[in-house]
Amino acid sequence: MITTVHQYLDLYPVDPNSEKVIVGTIHPHNTNEFKIPFFYGSKLSLWELLQRASGGEIGQPITLSGILKFLRKHKISVSDTIRECDRKSTSWADSDLIPTRLNTELLQQIRNSNIREVLFMSGFGNTNAFKLFYVDMLGRKITPDIRLHREVQLEADVFGHSVKLSILYSPSGAANIALAQSAIYRQNQSKYAHSSTPLYDFKVDYYREKFGLGKK
Repeated sequence: MITTVHQYLDLYPVDPNSEKVIVGTIHPHNTNEFKIPFFYGSKLSLWELLQRASGGEIGQPITLSGILKFLRKHKISVSDTIRECDRKSTSWADSDLIPTRLNTELLQQIRNSNIREVLFMSGFGNTNAFKLFYVDMLGRKITPDIRLHREVQLEADVFGHSVKLSILYSPSGAANIALAQSAIYRQNQSKYAHSSTPLYDFKVDYYREKFGLGKK
């Protein structure tokens, strides 16, 4: 077993002024090998996608200062559901995680902020971000309707204001097979018929819409 302790949660708590927060599980173990010392700093796939979706607002090359400036401008924070975990291997996969301490502080941070939407980077698996938040932290049950629509609106009394929970399709190329079979992609597939990278172009448009970013 390998024990991973989260390196960024205390350095970058949810900004009270943020209106959206990106929530995952926990970063890969070997943070010393990251390209950028930050959430999703290992391969930068999320930041490269948001760079494209925002028309280049993060800057090129992608840097930590560019990411932080982009997040502040759009009132977005980043957090995770796991503070500490054991791993079955050095794999980044959620399925290899054994959470030993959840980031329950996130609930109070949302309560004390302007967060109106939580955007989860993984969904319904036992150690996926949405499941850990919705079931393990909030003590709620995932319904067939939530699975179908990949979102749920929480009542105002949960956090003191209404908060929408949305599950994003992963920016990772490893998720492309599942994305290609999804109803939302099939419904929009014709728009990308002349693209050499139709799935990626779809994800750019999808993230642009989900994050409320202006078109190029």
